[in-house]
Amino acid sequence: MFEPISIKKFLNREHVGEYADVEFDTYIDDHGKEEVEDIRLPLHYFEGGEGEPLILVHGIGQSLYAWRNNFEELAKSFHVYAIDLPGHGFSGKPQMSYSIEEFALALESFMNVQELPAAHFCAFGEAAAYVLDFVMHNVNRAGRLVFISPMLTSNGGGVAKTKGLPSILGLTAGKMMLSENGVRGVLEDCYFDRTLVTDEVAKEYAMGLLDRDYKVIAKMCVGNFIDDDIKQNIHSVKNPLLVILGAEDKITGGQKSEFLQFPLAAASSLTVRNCGFFVNEEKPDKVNEAIVEFCKPKKQGKEA
Repeated sequence: MFEPISIKKFLNREHVGEYADVEFDTYIDDHGKEEVEDIRLPLHYFEGGEGEPLILVHGIGQSLYAWRNNFEELAKSFHVYAIDLPGHGFSGKPQMSYSIEEFALALESFMNVQELPAAHFCAFGEAAAYVLDFVMHNVNRAGRLVFISPMLTSNGGGVAKTKGLPSILGLTAGKMMLSENGVRGVLEDCYFDRTLVTDEVAKEYAMGLLDRDYKVIAKMCVGNFIDDDIKQNIHSVKNPLLVILGAEDKITGGQKSEFLQFPLAAASSLTVRNCGFFVNEEKPDKVNEAIVEFCKPKKQGKEA
């Protein structure tokens, strides 16, 4: 039904894919007075496969390139959408706050444009907050949830433990003096097997993080990552949830991640050995298998 998408098409220099014209209202501060602003932007995405919808949502400082090792395999079981969030990748970069609420509204608008009544979600890093906000305001539009190395404020159990958001790529992008070698060094700290940070991987991440406009957006993504309501109401999320962590993750702390301490109503976890922060990139086979098994459970046979 859909054209196969090769891994090469995920490279930033291969500008392919589709665009959805998303639109939502947000509030802006105009000299101390809140004004409603209509946000419109082209949202870049890849689509493939058949079956129940599954939306892949990357974190701050990434693009849909993050799913290059997962897309094709997941498309064998689901109708998959891999998106570039607003301000990231090839999506539009509108003037907005880049808050959790706005990213959630962008997800809602994308689903409306695609005429998706509901979908499963797989989110990486900070995007877990975007999906949680969406779920809390759209109870009937989300199915099963998979969070890979999820991050909320003050939930880093590793070296990045802070009083705010431990966004390793967001904070990296905000640095004024940054080079491709600097990006490579950050990525290597995020991997258990550093040999996987090839020239291609370093280049693709650097192309996004070194963009002048994105440096401003990254600071806004981190600075406006206000998740108090999410943490206070996370117990209300009843969707089946799978948390996937890397055992050697220096950023969230792996099994020491404070995300696991939240009162999650219907959650389970999977810890992948010999793996760092980018679990889906470093151990794609295990992650793909887990997502399919979790989001597409086998039907129980009829009792004799």
